[in-house]
Amino acid sequence: MAETTFSINPFLIAFAGGVLPALVWLWFWLKQDRENPEPRGLITLSFVAGMAVVFFVLPVQKLIVTLMPFIMDGVDLLATKFALVPPVEETVQAILWSFTEEFGVFATVFLVAYHTRHFNEPVDAIIYLITAALGFAAMENALYILKDLLDGGGLLALLDSNFRFIGATTLHIVSAAILGVAFAFAFYSKFWIQFIAGLVGITLATLLHAYFNLSIMNAYGTFSTLAVFAPFWGAIIGIIILIEVVKHIKNPNKITL
Repeated sequence: MAETTFSINPFLIAFAGGVLPALVWLWFWLKQDRENPEPRGLITLSFVAGMAVVFFVLPVQKLIVTLMPFIMDGVDLLATKFALVPPVEETVQAILWSFTEEFGVFATVFLVAYHTRHFNEPVDAIIYLITAALGFAAMENALYILKDLLDGGGLLALLDSNFRFIGATTLHIVSAAILGVAFAFAFYSKFWIQFIAGLVGITLATLLHAYFNLSIMNAYGTFSTLAVFAPFWGAIIGIIILIEVVKHIKNPNKITL
């Protein structure tokens, strides 16, 4: 019986360590939409679906690693054709991995919330994308913590959890918000404008995500790591301001009496 309890505990600790900080973040962002809150059921579904999509993204990322030699051959060929300096494999892989995560979050919101009657104002794009991104971050963090618990013990897991809370989770929020803001400003536009806005948003989110990952890989020591995190924390203030701006976007097709 004791052995069973011991084997379960790491999973419970990892799940709590991944999900609870994400729920704190979710509570904070839902407060930004308190005037016209979204249904709790749809918010919960978006969060859980964001967690689930991790298990679709991970196999794709593993496939990318397997195919990297062939991908780099194509990248080098294109670079030569256009007389450009070919990027290193590390950069290409970071961009592709980042795209799979950002597209996964976008696909989650598109399938779960976009076609519902509750997705009816520009700020909804930001709220649902951040919600799904927090679900993704919660499961991703839980998997990292579980790995640390099984490989390096509780202290390493605790340190990693704290760093991911202030760093990687913030990254997911900022990336999702960038895509959400891009879509929000095109919310009342024609579909092709929304498509272009979404394309621009997911491109910017992907590049920002890849920059973060590459910066963390090359950061040494606590100060260097915190220096990478700092701009993303600053971006949170910008997102709060943009949400207030987005709230004042009016439907140009709505007739006012």
